[in-house]
Amino acid sequence: MLNQSFLKSYRVCLYLTAITLTNALKIERIKASVPLEVGLIETSKYSEANIDPSPNEQLKPHIVAQISPPEAIEVIPQNSNIITPEKLNPSEQPEPNPSQSEQKQPTPPNEQVDDPAQRKKLLDIYILNSVSNSAKRYPWFINPTDNLNFSGEKFNPLLDDIYTDFDLRFAQEQPILNKLTVTNFPRKDQFYWVLPDNRIVVETKGLQAGILYQGESTELENRQKLRLSQALWGMQTVTVLPQRLEDLTGEVDLKNFSIQSTAAELITPEGILAPPITIDNQANSNSVKPISDLVVTPKIGTGSTQSSQGGGALFQYLDSDNTPQIIQAFPTNNLQSLLEAKGLFTGAFIPKDVLAKTGFFWENLATGEKSRFQPEMTSLPGTKVAQYDKFDNLDLLNILVNPFLSPQERQADYLNSLFWVSLGQRKPEILENAVTQEKYSWHNLYFSNPHNRTLLQHDSKKVEATYYNVFANPGISLSFSFNKGDIDQLQTANATLGLLMGGIFETIQHPELKQSLQEAKAKYKQQDNLASLNSKSTPEQRKKINQRLNRTLFFSNSTSKIEQVSGKYTFPSPITPNNSSVLQIRTGNIRRTVQFIGTESQWTEGDTYISKIRLSNNNFGSLTFIGLPIPLGKTSIQPINHSSAVEIKLISPDGEQFVQNFNSSDLTTIPMNISVFDMASDRIELTQVAQLKNKFHVFQGSLYLPTIEALWTGSSGNWNYGISSGIWLNLNSASAFNVTNNQTGTQETGLGIYINGLLNLISNHVKVNADGKSQSVTSQVPSLQFHWNSASNSLNPSYMNLIYAFSHQNQKFNYSLTPGLTFIYDNSNLKKIAFIQGNLGLSTGLQIKGSMEFSKNLFYSVEGLTKLNSNWSMGAYFKNFRSTNQGFSNRVADLSCGFILQKNSSNNSNFWQSSFGISGDSFEVQFKGGLRF
Repeated sequence: MLNQSFLKSYRVCLYLTAITLTNALKIERIKASVPLEVGLIETSKYSEANIDPSPNEQLKPHIVAQISPPEAIEVIPQNSNIITPEKLNPSEQPEPNPSQSEQKQPTPPNEQVDDPAQRKKLLDIYILNSVSNSAKRYPWFINPTDNLNFSGEKFNPLLDDIYTDFDLRFAQEQPILNKLTVTNFPRKDQFYWVLPDNRIVVETKGLQAGILYQGESTELENRQKLRLSQALWGMQTVTVLPQRLEDLTGEVDLKNFSIQSTAAELITPEGILAPPITIDNQANSNSVKPISDLVVTPKIGTGSTQSSQGGGALFQYLDSDNTPQIIQAFPTNNLQSLLEAKGLFTGAFIPKDVLAKTGFFWENLATGEKSRFQPEMTSLPGTKVAQYDKFDNLDLLNILVNPFLSPQERQADYLNSLFWVSLGQRKPEILENAVTQEKYSWHNLYFSNPHNRTLLQHDSKKVEATYYNVFANPGISLSFSFNKGDIDQLQTANATLGLLMGGIFETIQHPELKQSLQEAKAKYKQQDNLASLNSKSTPEQRKKINQRLNRTLFFSNSTSKIEQVSGKYTFPSPITPNNSSVLQIRTGNIRRTVQFIGTESQWTEGDTYISKIRLSNNNFGSLTFIGLPIPLGKTSIQPINHSSAVEIKLISPDGEQFVQNFNSSDLTTIPMNISVFDMASDRIELTQVAQLKNKFHVFQGSLYLPTIEALWTGSSGNWNYGISSGIWLNLNSASAFNVTNNQTGTQETGLGIYINGLLNLISNHVKVNADGKSQSVTSQVPSLQFHWNSASNSLNPSYMNLIYAFSHQNQKFNYSLTPGLTFIYDNSNLKKIAFIQGNLGLSTGLQIKGSMEFSKNLFYSVEGLTKLNSNWSMGAYFKNFRSTNQGFSNRVADLSCGFILQKNSSNNSNFWQSSFGISGDSFEVQFKGGLRF
């Protein structure tokens, strides 16, 4: 028995090491199943003995000791969950001797059972027992479901129809319901038969439903009341040129002069005198001369400002040569639309349409549109003749020379006489700030119909078997939120499309598989006898073929990237005791981790009002002139094309005459400058109180996307290899759940491809004593795995793992060490992470496991578990991080500790584990397990 126990330990250790390595390479959470090396059930010739029909007495199913799905030690890197299954506890019930197992196979009903009903009942029990035992020995061969629901080795249709698994969590940044699956495999739909020509056909059918946590949405709303202010600065400077400037400048046309204008303003607090402003322009200072220096002999002006025939008529009666010439320093803008408001005083409101007419628009903080002030420009600076038909801005000319304007006219003309610029919007002043936040979870609810059909045909002429398989799991998926009572149509369509593709495989058949299954069901209906295997291979060789096929199928699932398989077609695959090659086409859903962020802003403008105002409309101007008559002959002025003359004679009684002649060409009028300079510097400050509402929509979690994948796995001796490549589709890569437009989150693509690869070598050494009995088993597994995808990012990086797994097991204890190095590339930088994982198990029932990562941060965890009795275990854990389920950063540095309570049923059909502890400053609880009915 001791030798048998260690033979069992040898086999379990070998495959446990392989599983440990493969799962450590998977950068995602999975549950590892340990393939047990027991031969696929083969029927023997019918026994002559009568069989008691009671399934609970003589025909109790032969239960092969199995290992519960080991829990994973979650270690780093941060963007992936590298896991290692627990080592086999030496205190677990050892597996019976395989040879004994073969001898204890249930015997099919013989022909001596005359009652058809009893014979059918016995035949059904035999079929269910055969499926159950095969599932325990070769779970990946039977594998009735998509592995999202439960491990294939727990499939036991002889005892259970309904299988449930659950994972409930009560912890900070964790979903309450992480997983809940219910699967029903009715006994009548499970089938097993052995046909002539060494054909074994297996069919499983069922219905399954599940709820998977998909992610968390956050709705953040920030409402602000803001005060916006902006000042407008108006300026104008005018000065009068001395008369006849061109006479002293070589008859240079004044239009050829350029104008350079400079303005300045200084405002001091109340009570402090403003010092004088000096404008010092040093450029070309030697060539600058006062305009007055150009006048050698002052020439007296013409016309009078205070005359209705002069300034009141805008000097339209003067000769152009006599009219004053004014230098306008700045252009003019038209703000006359402001007169449509209620007034120009502090506190006066200005309607939005009035502001728009002036060219003023406030900044929109929601759209990012900047404030603008572009008023109508009505004149440019320059030297201009102050006359009605020669000055290009009559409003400004009226302000400068016409003293007869009414207050209303002066107000209107003044608003078109200055150059207005914006001094820029001040930083918004926050008056009120209110923030609200809402979080809710999204789950994926799916329904599917798994249907697995398998044919294994042993060759009659050589030691080889051919494996045929078609798995169809069509279904529908629903992405919804319990909290919101809402359904996401896009993600529902994505996941449902991946499941519906499995319907194609319901219609695709291998001809050999279809014909064999139809033949087997016909024989079952007729209650014929099952055939016996009569191949060239021996029972031991057939067992090795079964073991190699089971291991290859296990690595197929490990190499595949598809999270939920909806369909699988396996091309005819040759399997020998030393070699295997399996080629498959798969469909289903892959999981992409995403972080989407969308923003939505709403800007509500307030009423604009004048918060400060300073105008020079009452004191700007007028430029003053006094008209003086001088002899025309003393000037170079050419007369106008109109002249007049008169002669008056006075005659005395004695005939003496006195004559006086008057001629219009004798005299002319020239304006003399009195007030020749003025300037204005005005300010209008506009203010509004507006409201800004910013909404941030965030989703962090997973998307299930439809995928088609090609996969090839095989083995040669102790080498195992696999490669898969697939293409996925996202119906809208910029939207997910509450985020309609992913603006600032991690960007996704609508179409992507990926490649996975796996290569390892399993080396075992068995130490025996002098009697040839096994004393210990040592396994070493170097391994390489890589993953590349065309849409690599920080959440879905490409990576390569180099791992060396070492394990040792003897009668008293077992331990394993798995150091590794991971290279992660996210299309921007390359990260290197080193880690080590370890397990220690004692024959007393104590198990200790731990992990440590060396990267940017140091993360470690330690967990211990000891048996209290055959059903109960208790332990404790400690780690320097707490796990999150946010979809991106899955660990936060924080101390976590607590205790674990675990219960297993005697036949391992039911499993339950709970943990209670403190994580940071919060209490966390987790319940997970499975029930079988």
